Amino acid sequence: MKIAEWFCRGAAMPRWMSALFRVIGLVNLVLSVSGIYFLLESVIFWLANPNRHPWEPYFYYAFYPMVAINLALITLLCLITFDLLRLRLAAVKQYTWFVLSVVGYNVLVALCWCIPGRFGMSVAGASGVGNMGIAPFEFALFYVPEGYPVLTLVALRLACRGLARRSVVS
Repeated sequence: MKIAEWFCRGAAMPRWMSALFRVIGLVNLVLSVSGIYFLLESVIFWLANPNRHPWEPYFYYAFYPMVAINLALITLLCLITFDLLRLRLAAVKQYTWFVLSVVGYNVLVALCWCIPGRFGMSVAGASGVGNMGIAPFEFALFYVPEGYPVLTLVALRLACRGLARRSVVS
């Protein structure tokens, strides 16, 4: 299969909608690659400099699971992105679940910060460097946490709703 055929497969949709799918897909791909870079840089730094702060004795117990979760989320984002680039409508449903899981993960991490004592401090310290993989995706709109994922999710859902209405009317 040629590359052009690979990109042209998918549902018949208006040009603006296919452009929306592809722009969001390309931005997600760039954010995924930058997230992998930032995550690897963070892991390499903390492996080379194993400093332990006395107030964060559980830092590495929190850091490594966060890195693993970030790698899993980046892998999922890449797979969903390839489906968006192929103009598959099922990718919108997958993207919805992905964004909800990222928001849920962040809520759980924030709740762990609130645990009193050294465990909460360790999680808070580890989340600053262990979540570098999904940080570009979450903060793509700079000062609006989760702004980019929610905005793109709403855009994709509205586009699919419009396509569904149009196919029912036709």
